[in-house]
Amino acid sequence: MPVNSTPDPADKARYERALARIDGTARLLDSQFRIPFTKIRFGIDPLIGLLPGIGDAAGLLLSLYLMVEAVKVGAGPRQVIRMAGNVLIEFVVGLIPLVGDAFDVMWKANNRNAAMLHEHIERKLNPQKQRRPWLLYSLIGVFGALLLTLLVMIWRALFFSGSAV
Repeated sequence: MPVNSTPDPADKARYERALARIDGTARLLDSQFRIPFTKIRFGIDPLIGLLPGIGDAAGLLLSLYLMVEAVKVGAGPRQVIRMAGNVLIEFVVGLIPLVGDAFDVMWKANNRNAAMLHEHIERKLNPQKQRRPWLLYSLIGVFGALLLTLLVMIWRALFFSGSAV
């Protein structure tokens, strides 16, 4: 798809379905439930993580689903690596008994990854108009001319200030 074109209706529907799957999965894993009288939300990922050993591995496998969705919607390698980093941090810290479970509730790698995918899909659905860099180049040119003038003035002041012309 060219940079400035709008997606066709079929692509738009595919992206919207992907967003629904991504949001539903991230919510289920990281923020489905709320501790009463607080703003603290958690999902099944920290609950599964309470199971020693196997719980963290199961949470890791569930978190990998969002990375599969990222590849399906065309996220680049850089974004997938960032998502993997979020999941890896959650997994490694999650291995520490109790501390890791508390970290799981607060870190919410799946919500972070879903937010990254939202931005990616929004950029695909609403492409930005191509900017015209002429203004930026003009400002750089003016700045360069002013800098060159200043350098010439300093050079003249240093080397020609004492001699009579």
